[in-house]
Amino acid sequence: PWPAAPPTPSPTHPRDRQRWWARSERRAFGGLARSGGASAHFMSGFFRGSSTEQVKCVNADQKLIRSMEKQGKFPQHFTKKVDMSKVSMDVLRPWITKRITELLGFEDDIVVEFCMTHLEKPPEKGLDPKFLQINLTGFMERKAAPFCSELWTHLLSAQESPVGVPRDFIEEKKDELRKKREEAERVEEELRRRKADLEAAAG
Repeated sequence: PWPAAPPTPSPTHPRDRQRWWARSERRAFGGLARSGGASAHFMSGFFRGSSTEQVKCVNADQKLIRSMEKQGKFPQHFTKKVDMSKVSMDVLRPWITKRITELLGFEDDIVVEFCMTHLEKPPEKGLDPKFLQINLTGFMERKAAPFCSELWTHLLSAQESPVGVPRDFIEEKKDELRKKREEAERVEEELRRRKADLEAAAG
């Protein structure tokens, strides 16, 4: 059977509510998510109660976003739109997993899947990085802001690429290949030197 929804009432302040839901959802879905028993689509719902409660949650989030906008707490590039159909998520997923792990200090597949679901199944009006940051704050707290800022930068770059890959990723791959080529040349040169020394010794 599916785990029961977290008990009500939840905290009224938006930030407290996000943290409360995050803790409750972790307890409810942790085992299922790690065993593959809950789909990403189902997890995206996270049992937020009745439709009325969902509307209240959305309204509270919108109010919080407007407040944060007035305080200038969102980066400027959040105003730019991203077309997720132009982004290669196969390339982004490893970075998302690695970056979330670095920021949290431990692996958390629930947070990774939660983030991936938001990206792969955006609403009809398009993905909003501000809502994504608010949603991830329940899991990542203050680290959600730098993560979403970096993520949005990569998404903006990826949609401009013919292959849907961020420019930084391409440059990193080029640098990696260059280092491997230089190492191979160094090894080859060392082998030639040793061969020359052996031939000189034998002569």
